[in-house]
Amino acid sequence: MACVLQIGAGGVGGVVAHKMASNRGSFSRIILASRTLSKCQAIADSIRQKGLGEIEIDSVDADSVESVVALIEKYRPKLVVNVALPYQDLSIMEACLRTKTHYLDTANYEHPDSAHFEYKEQWAYDTRYKQAGIFALLGSGFDPGVTNVFCAYAQKHYFDEIHSIDILDCNAGDHGYAFATNFNPEINLREVSSKARYWVKDIDSKKVDSSHCETSVRSRGNPQDTESKPLVSNTDLELNPDLKQDTIYRKFEREEKHFTLDSNTQDLKVESYFNGQWRDIAPLALMKEWDYPEVGVKNSYLLYHEELESLIRNIKGLRKIRFFMTFGESYLTHMKCLENIGFLRIDEVTHKGSKIVPIEVLKTLLPDPASLASRTKGQTHIGCYMKGVKDGKERTIYIYNICDHETCHKEVNAQGVSYTTGVPAMIGAKLICEDKWGLNCAKIVSGADNSDMPKGGEMQGVDSSSGSGVWNMEQNDPDCFMAELNKQGLPYVVLELDSNGKTKVLEDGRK
Repeated sequence: MACVLQIGAGGVGGVVAHKMASNRGSFSRIILASRTLSKCQAIADSIRQKGLGEIEIDSVDADSVESVVALIEKYRPKLVVNVALPYQDLSIMEACLRTKTHYLDTANYEHPDSAHFEYKEQWAYDTRYKQAGIFALLGSGFDPGVTNVFCAYAQKHYFDEIHSIDILDCNAGDHGYAFATNFNPEINLREVSSKARYWVKDIDSKKVDSSHCETSVRSRGNPQDTESKPLVSNTDLELNPDLKQDTIYRKFEREEKHFTLDSNTQDLKVESYFNGQWRDIAPLALMKEWDYPEVGVKNSYLLYHEELESLIRNIKGLRKIRFFMTFGESYLTHMKCLENIGFLRIDEVTHKGSKIVPIEVLKTLLPDPASLASRTKGQTHIGCYMKGVKDGKERTIYIYNICDHETCHKEVNAQGVSYTTGVPAMIGAKLICEDKWGLNCAKIVSGADNSDMPKGGEMQGVDSSSGSGVWNMEQNDPDCFMAELNKQGLPYVVLELDSNGKTKVLEDGRK
């Protein structure tokens, strides 16, 4: 058993704390800290009322390294579980380094002033974490997190090589509001309104010319651009023949937008990365109708998501990887309106002599995601659709989980989106506290050339003598994590699809 310090008391934080309290054999002492002590108290009261015992609470400013250091030194935990905001990842990682404490988070670092997210600044801690003899586990949520483990599990048991991965995220739930977000509104809307991107390798140079691709897509929101240019180039569609342009979102596209979302979308471009190419797409410009087992056909939009960045390096034989998320027409209509009037801006504007950030005002006006739990009905469905080869034969495997919103609320007072992130965070923490992941535990070493890593990250993915350093989910043995999913409320299903589209269940953790 181990002492664990959890930072963050939002919707996901409530799930993590409840699930840790349900696994007292692994967690001897649980401390929950947040800037807002009343949120911690509400979670502690709920845990007590459910008969799960007591947890301790405290306050912390997670933006301040010194504040986090003082909190860690007060309790001396084995592990810090970071479920605060992604902006605070680096301050908490730095505090863990200074105190030589193991670290876990659920989402990679996001820049407060620019809507993009990447691992490189966290990977840069790898050398220092190795020298300190401590372990950091990045992205132990669902996506990223479980999706990474699904890929590692498929690589270990079902493929010799995986050539393509499509990560599918479907929320088929209904909370009854005209418009609300299922997790932090600022993070959610920044993510969705940012440019999409996917990665491809071994592109036919005769078919694809990078300079053509860069000029065939246009930045959005430029009313001076009178030349008709598509949001998606012909090349993008050629590389993705199963995609079609979205007819729902496109009908709301207008040129009268009075500001540019450069801070959200950045420039659309083709960028070399890890012997392949990142290809940028305007936000929500590509859509595919995916047929989700047990849920049905849903409009799913190409987004960029952080797990792509690490999976590219760690999955053998990978040639293409994409991420899709479902959105309804009402959500997109509201978001387009908010975008057009400036509420998705992440830069400061002057209002009555004061500086405000529009998206932060919107966050204040929208329903608290935690308040959606008692209202939400339906299911989530998240999985990985993978194609590759086994014993010289082509193979298609789909691994997924279905989670029921109402069941989650009954168990931990949360809706399914918070549950699917919080449970994997607890599982990652449990495996570290039980010494199944972390120091002196075997890692999956891809042998990838990480010479392009930032300073300090050049040896990321290379095992140290003690197993210390900064690691992504898929770099750890997936079997024990997958077993815990079945025990902790997120059972998985493995399907094999033949060339005719018929499916065969290979594993079903619900049975």
